[in-house]
Amino acid sequence: MKKEDITALIVYVFIIALAIIFGLVILQNRETTTSLGGVEYAIFIIGAIITGVLFNSIMFELMHLAGAKIGRYEVIKFDVLGFCLYKENGKFKFKFAGFDGLTGETKIIPKKDAKKEPNPRPYLLFGTLFYVVELIAFVTMFVVFNLSADPVLCDIAYFLLVVVFIGGMIFLYNILPFKLDSTTDGYRLTLVSNPKNKVAFNELLRVEYEISQGNKDVEIKTFEEITNFTADLNLNKVYLLLEKDNFKDALVLINQIIEHKKDISEKVYIRAIAQKVYIEIMTMSLEDAIKTLDEEVPADLRRDISKDDTMVCSRAYILLAGLLDKSKSECLITISNIQKAFKRTAPARRAIEIKLFNKALDKVIEAHPDWEFEQYRLKELEEQKNKEKK
Repeated sequence: MKKEDITALIVYVFIIALAIIFGLVILQNRETTTSLGGVEYAIFIIGAIITGVLFNSIMFELMHLAGAKIGRYEVIKFDVLGFCLYKENGKFKFKFAGFDGLTGETKIIPKKDAKKEPNPRPYLLFGTLFYVVELIAFVTMFVVFNLSADPVLCDIAYFLLVVVFIGGMIFLYNILPFKLDSTTDGYRLTLVSNPKNKVAFNELLRVEYEISQGNKDVEIKTFEEITNFTADLNLNKVYLLLEKDNFKDALVLINQIIEHKKDISEKVYIRAIAQKVYIEIMTMSLEDAIKTLDEEVPADLRRDISKDDTMVCSRAYILLAGLLDKSKSECLITISNIQKAFKRTAPARRAIEIKLFNKALDKVIEAHPDWEFEQYRLKELEEQKNKEKK
């Protein structure tokens, strides 16, 4: 289990523990004094929880929206619990979609006509400021209503307490300055505190959007000072270079990232190593590749690559398993997970990943024709075929 996964697990366990304590200490005690019956009280609490999730999810994303506008960004996606408004050809459309967050996601890009460099801080901070206001307002109302002799007002007080507690759980998850299973505002705030990261943050937003729109000739600024943000940007550039078979320049950028292992997350490091493995095996003689990679990629690092369900690591590991370890079973395990990895690949990168994976598989097939791996080649995307025909 990777560092980010362990951290996320600890956070989830902590939040669940708080929820259990809140339920046992606060809500269960209230059950003995409320005017509601047992079933009515249970329905009342469930309604408060649902209201808390909906209210706080909507408000947190609205605050992201307001912060984005003030920070001079254009909003291209507004998603609350899967209900998604997204921008296409200058107009907003609706769909049900996933999101990178606990309860929603607001995607932004820098405004092209912005006179000043867009500032991500309002976008990242407004959710926190909203919760401070919510906490003060709701706790004040709780105290006032709970002191009333009217049992209905007392029940409303506990309804508000549940709503603000749910908001607190969302706030706690979102403000922690750690890399979790989704990208939190707290984590991004720690990164953009570095002036270089602020520039890289805006550049990464622009580049990812351009690539998602199918622009393969997008200009990508690269950075010598390596952080998670700048590494992501440089890896975007690596993809463009790999598509043009420019392995030499791609390897320069990858080595630059690997040299700054202490400054990047474990996932970014592993995927950079996987890119290097792919390039070296595809460009070196097998003897030189074996000698180099036996030193650079020890068993524990190979294991990390094999466990990372991405196309980057899958195509690297099938080369390691097939050519260096000569393990048909390990290759088959990787192949069995390839569709899962492919689905997790950004749509704009799928065509190039098909090409790169098939090249890796062909190299294994060449070395082991008796393994009969031809059937596992990925089919080209239909839209890619159509583009080539035109």
